[in-house]
Amino acid sequence: MNYLKEYYRQIQEGEILVGKELLTVLEGLIEDLNNPRYTFDEKPGKIRIDFIETFCKHTKSPFNGEPFILELWEKAVLQVAYGFKMADTNLRRFNEVLLLVARKNGKTTFIAGIDLAEFFLSKGGVDIVCASNTTEQANILFEEINNMREQSKALSNEKRSKKNIFHIYSPKTKNKIKKLSAQSRNKDGYNIEVGCIDEVHEMTDSKVYDAIKQSQSTKSEPLIFIITTEGNTVGGFLDNKLDYVRKMIKGEIQDERVLPWLYTQDSIQEIYDDKSTWQKSNPTIGTVKTYSYLDDLMNKSRHDLATRVTMLCKDFNIKQLEQGSWLSFDDIDNKETYDINDLKNSYAIGGVDLSSTTDLTVAVLLLIKDNKKYIIQQFFMPSAVIERRKEEDNAPYDIWVKRGLITVTEGNQNDFTLVTQWFLSMIRTYEIRPLWVGYDPWNSQYWTKEMEDLGFNMEKVRQGIYSLSEPMKQLEADLKNKNVIYNNNPIMKWNLANTQAKVDINGNIQPSKLGSKYKRIDGAVALIIAYAVLNRFKIEFENMI
Repeated sequence: MNYLKEYYRQIQEGEILVGKELLTVLEGLIEDLNNPRYTFDEKPGKIRIDFIETFCKHTKSPFNGEPFILELWEKAVLQVAYGFKMADTNLRRFNEVLLLVARKNGKTTFIAGIDLAEFFLSKGGVDIVCASNTTEQANILFEEINNMREQSKALSNEKRSKKNIFHIYSPKTKNKIKKLSAQSRNKDGYNIEVGCIDEVHEMTDSKVYDAIKQSQSTKSEPLIFIITTEGNTVGGFLDNKLDYVRKMIKGEIQDERVLPWLYTQDSIQEIYDDKSTWQKSNPTIGTVKTYSYLDDLMNKSRHDLATRVTMLCKDFNIKQLEQGSWLSFDDIDNKETYDINDLKNSYAIGGVDLSSTTDLTVAVLLLIKDNKKYIIQQFFMPSAVIERRKEEDNAPYDIWVKRGLITVTEGNQNDFTLVTQWFLSMIRTYEIRPLWVGYDPWNSQYWTKEMEDLGFNMEKVRQGIYSLSEPMKQLEADLKNKNVIYNNNPIMKWNLANTQAKVDINGNIQPSKLGSKYKRIDGAVALIIAYAVLNRFKIEFENMI
């Protein structure tokens, strides 16, 4: 049976509901069945489906010990991933599958079945990798695979497979199932046929993915399954992946080797208005995940913000920020970019947040054009703290340095002269001149004099609730209206996501760090300072531009 066709038929006839993103992908796959560039073979997927349903059993209550009978959507995923081939080479078309599905829909069990099928069906001498962000999460996946193996007398027969603390291996074929995480010391030396990465939503960088991808460089038919729910890590690996595949879905980029399979809602409102739409992000609802579970969460979420944030993110795959955030992810997420050359020969307002050691130092320029505010930003950090801060802050500072988003100061203290040089370079290279530069006077005496000696007009903005409240509220309104174009800078987006609004008895607000001291908000502070200066000189500035 062609499970893709059957799945699509049931969707067309209204028996199954999916979101617009997945429907668009499925429509393209149906068209590709008749595309001469590809052939479609049902057998590779069917072999794996038959293996899983014949030999694999559930390991968790209430299905413990029962045969693992795949859902129609799971069969469709497997058959599409393995069945499409390039007509000219007869090699597998897809080398990567991104499956986004809400929690409690059996994804870990699904991964375990895929890994075991590859382990027993692959040719000899290959590594099957179960990977995740943390060692603990990779262990959970590995133990699920092993528990499923042990549930079957045929699979756990010592002639076919054994387990030690490092891996599951086959005495006969020498195949292995190994663990890999971002915390693994050695990510090299693998010979991976198929890699499965679970719960990538907490990954800040692509190191685990890159290690798997690199190990497959000699393979003619490599395959990576990335299976996850949404998360609240901003600018991380999952955000980048989803940005990429959503551009594919919209037709903005072409990539025939990546298969996006996204179970997402079409709006938040439909979740509250029509419970039948819950199936869009929960394909196993009614069989594995229960309506009563979601009903309880839904009722609690109407009165409890923490429940609402977690539910929307983990049960409906709608990106959320942590509870207590100043803004929602939708508020701060603006992918609009600009060419800095289009901003040449302009007046601006500057804002800085200085830090000598631990935090980022940030300089921003705020320009107004066509009633929108364009933000040029640069971050600064001492070289001696980058590695330590990368671990403590769970942020990919090294990648941001390579992209030129962070200027590195040698040693363990920021050199504020580099900030001065950045402002000068904006004037010399792009003729973008700040009429005023806002700064907090703390720790800035010598730098301020350096700037004033070069002709910059410096404005003190103390980081207090009365000086920052109104500009912070104005920035909030502009962000919500998508009037702040920060060039989709991942550090600024992360800083905004980490910002909490501290409120006094009179309703005044000021920025504070959300939860952990490692939640950097320096970019948001510099931006609010720039807004404060704009308020002071609004009429003069508007007359100049």
